Amino acid sequence: MSFLFQTARGILCELGSARRIGNILSEDLSIAKGSSVLFVTDAGIQQLQLDDGARQSIAEAGIQVNVFSDVVADPHEDCVHEAVRIAKSTNAAAIVGFGGGSSLDVAKLAAFLAHKDCQQNLSEIYGLDMCKGERLPLIQ
Repeated sequence: MSFLFQTARGILCELGSARRIGNILSEDLSIAKGSSVLFVTDAGIQQLQLDDGARQSIAEAGIQVNVFSDVVADPHEDCVHEAVRIAKSTNAAAIVGFGGGSSLDVAKLAAFLAHKDCQQNLSEIYGLDMCKGERLPLIQ
């Protein structure tokens, strides 16, 4: 049996790496100062201030942080649509997913659906290999 395993172009796993997100956005992904990113998380992460270091590092890189923290467990389509709406209305240059699986899932979908060349809608991409085209740069 043969298979193809495709994954992210890079995986960074180290203590304190969330405080490097700003540098990764600006240096590795070439997100320009003055650009904005959509930071996708949930209210629990924010209440515990677990995202403070990540958001601060993005701001210190000169990148505007727009937070979408309305993600809940097993998010409804409306949650994804709202994240995409905010990403588009703020002209997000990248998406950052921070937190649990639901936040990461919403971030992945927003990165694809908010791309300027995306011609698909959410209902068309359920299933394997259904997304056709590019996505915005994504950090999770």
